[in-house]
Amino acid sequence: ALAVLLTFVLTPPVTWLERWLGRVPAVLAAVTLVFIVLGLAGWGLARQMDHLADDLPTYRVNILAKIADVRGAGKGGSVEKLQETIEGIKNELGQSRAPTGTPSRSVVVTSELVPGFSGFSWLGPLLGPLGTAGLVLAMVIFMLLERRDLRDRLIGLFGHGQLTVTTKAFDEAGTRVSRQLLMQSLVNLVYGIAVGIGLYVLGVPYPWVWAALGAALRFIPYVGPVIGAGAPILVSLAALPGWAGPLWVVGFFVVLELFTNLVLETVLYAGAAGVSQVALLVSVAFWTWLWGPLGLLMATPLTVCLVVLGKHVPGLEFVGVLMADTPALAPEYGYYQRLLARDQSEAADLIERHIKTEAPRSVYDALLLPALNYAERDRLEQRLSLDEETAVIDATRELLSDAAESIRRVVPEVLA
Repeated sequence: ALAVLLTFVLTPPVTWLERWLGRVPAVLAAVTLVFIVLGLAGWGLARQMDHLADDLPTYRVNILAKIADVRGAGKGGSVEKLQETIEGIKNELGQSRAPTGTPSRSVVVTSELVPGFSGFSWLGPLLGPLGTAGLVLAMVIFMLLERRDLRDRLIGLFGHGQLTVTTKAFDEAGTRVSRQLLMQSLVNLVYGIAVGIGLYVLGVPYPWVWAALGAALRFIPYVGPVIGAGAPILVSLAALPGWAGPLWVVGFFVVLELFTNLVLETVLYAGAAGVSQVALLVSVAFWTWLWGPLGLLMATPLTVCLVVLGKHVPGLEFVGVLMADTPALAPEYGYYQRLLARDQSEAADLIERHIKTEAPRSVYDALLLPALNYAERDRLEQRLSLDEETAVIDATRELLSDAAESIRRVVPEVLA
């Protein structure tokens, strides 16, 4: 799945490079550049984290001072009483379980290193990730080289009668995934620059490490921003003297997160994915359960592809209805459904929204008359009783006067 997504992302630059370099050099150049950049970024971040680990002992005085402050705040209060209660329960349990008779002897376990392999023991934890990265790299190269053949095979699989649908699905999936990643990259870049500048001003060590880490972690929905902000906050607690500096860092991240969510993502990222927030949250939980952290990273692009399939592939329409961010019901059906549910308040909200966003006087033909027609049809087909139809008519009569008043109020503003 990761190789397929990288193939989607790299196809536009590879196609552009093919005009001057040819297919094989273009693929090798694009893939090599991307993986070298990712490798260097990971190596640089690991080096900076090692330097930070070496510097942590120098912050011992600040850490001990803050621990003393926390302990001092808990003395004589409810925290200290709770701790004393827990310690008393532990002591009583320990006394009740104390062994009687001869004390048991402790068992000492020793380990022996196998000669010839101890020097390469550090390779063990790296073999798994390196093997996965190598497999993804090989698959991306061959998918890019054979992408036209793979596309034709998929079209042949769906049948020549679905040629138009398949072409539209491929184009929209590629466009949506590329747009989503581009908009998210722009938001994360601005966020990372702001984090670096803010932490540098506040005096937090290694500000550009936290900037790069925060920008990268924002690709992970929901969890990434929390981790990206939590690491520099913890470092500020250890490195900065007193409590004023760490509190300023916490306030900075709160303000920056609000600005990013309410301004940047609204302006640059709104509607880029085309997925509803609830569906994205469920998708994040599913892909994380299935593939762990890597599934968390790929949840949004995979969900975008599922929404595109639901839009174009017959039999999967329910996926698009459940997961897309477009309205599931047409306005007239939504208005009629609210009348059936006796929710006159939400029906009035739909009328107000139509008057503000569409031609004001079209609300009669667009919402009110269709609802009356649906009610009469359902009564004739015995899906509604006479009393239920009367309730719909009475509600429409009340909403009609409110709509007329709203139109009289809105039309002069539109003409002005």
